[in-house]
Amino acid sequence: MKKLFLLAATLFFLTLFNTPLYAQPVCTSKSFPQLPDTSITSVSRESVPVQHCKVAGVIGSEIHFELLLPEKWNGKFVFGGGGGFAGSVVNAAQDFFAALQMGYATVGTDTGHQANSFDASWALNNLERLVNFGHQAVHRTAVNSRALTEAYYGRDIGRSYFAGCSRGGGQALMEAQRYPEDFDGIVAMSPAYNWTHELGARWVRIAQLMYPDPTRIREPVIGSDALKLIGDAVMNKCDALDGLEDGILNDPRQCDFDVSSLACGKIVSETCLSPKQVEVAQAIYGDFEIDGKVIHGTPFGAELPGMPHGWELWYTGGYEPGEDLDYHEGADSGAFSAPAVPNGTWAFSTGIFRYFLYNDPDWSYVGYDFSDFAQKAARVAMTLNADNPDLSAFRARGGKLIIDNGWMDGSMSANGTINYYQSVLDHDPTAREDVRLFLRPGVTHCRLGPGPDGTNYLVAIDKWLESGKAPDQLPAQYRDPRGQPTGRERILCAHPEVVRYDGKGDARDASSFSCTAPQ
Repeated sequence: MKKLFLLAATLFFLTLFNTPLYAQPVCTSKSFPQLPDTSITSVSRESVPVQHCKVAGVIGSEIHFELLLPEKWNGKFVFGGGGGFAGSVVNAAQDFFAALQMGYATVGTDTGHQANSFDASWALNNLERLVNFGHQAVHRTAVNSRALTEAYYGRDIGRSYFAGCSRGGGQALMEAQRYPEDFDGIVAMSPAYNWTHELGARWVRIAQLMYPDPTRIREPVIGSDALKLIGDAVMNKCDALDGLEDGILNDPRQCDFDVSSLACGKIVSETCLSPKQVEVAQAIYGDFEIDGKVIHGTPFGAELPGMPHGWELWYTGGYEPGEDLDYHEGADSGAFSAPAVPNGTWAFSTGIFRYFLYNDPDWSYVGYDFSDFAQKAARVAMTLNADNPDLSAFRARGGKLIIDNGWMDGSMSANGTINYYQSVLDHDPTAREDVRLFLRPGVTHCRLGPGPDGTNYLVAIDKWLESGKAPDQLPAQYRDPRGQPTGRERILCAHPEVVRYDGKGDARDASSFSCTAPQ
């Protein structure tokens, strides 16, 4: 009893005189221990966006990381995933959710090499780099940065999270599958989880059709006029199906648009599609079966020119010398020269085949028939692909996972993400207790688009872990081009439910929407 009284008295006086329970850490290299196979290259006190200590270091020979330690720490840690072929330190938790401003200690990594984020040449005959990129760099960075965080603050981390999009979304799933003890909660947005079959084989097939000659990549088979024709036709047919004509398809699976309806007759003009253009569009929308697996096509809705992260960036495009494709917020490739690529899927698919599968910089898709694809893919699939549906080890220790995809994502197909989520439930139907999938209407790759892209999944996963209550619905704010809230809001619904408009309420008000079973 005496000890309890002394403890209570101590807490009272510390509060009365505003004295911190823990001494304020000193932002110098002396505050950090020497970890095995790890060197700290710089430590600096920073004031933007908030006061924090920035620690840069290298694990092994070339896994670079940056750890940000806020002055006002909330006791929690979040790893921010990367994007593309990585190559620079990217931290999606900071770039998308302002983790540092929320009080999180947060870290990002370049995954073990430095290059432009569309360049995969670093992997040529380099198994160590491939393994680092596939999974090892994130795991080692997580272990080491948590140790540095706890040493700096002098206390244990309360909860550890991972949040990533695109490549970072694939990293998120890989962590849940391969390293289930690394994180308590994980957010996997627009996950690039199948590198061999989806980003590789399916996208190579589309590249073959869109740019038959890989040496002539300035003009795609589907140019801007044809793209607008397709996009307008999709919206004219399907936009009003959800009760609102707002440029958003709440559930593109309702849309039964047939691109062949735009095919030209005997006279070819700009108001119709040539047979080749129809073939390419059907390949983008359609499923692709290879090596006994079905890779799902792209949903309707992201076709119109100018759509951020729509077809123009990912499928059509056209090479312009000196033009950098901006596909992922926070991916700083300015220090590295970009390869000559016309669009995102062309860059990833040819990079994967040249440097991951065949180790041949001169590999070309001209005449390629996929006859030896299965053998080549099997060599690296276990390292790269995060498609294992067994999340039992992660769930057994209380782990929670949120998976997300924008319905208008022109790259990571929401159909493919749904397929992975369903495989998790097929493996164990009780997984829905710990895994939730949210599909964002009108949102493109990671964010942007005409829909509400302001959902803070870091807040959502933290609330889930703290409360123990799984989210069935989340707020979805509209944001302006600067990322600031506009005051408009809708909702997101946990799959399989979909967002429904009530037919009469203010479309800017979340109360005008509800979650219902799909039609």
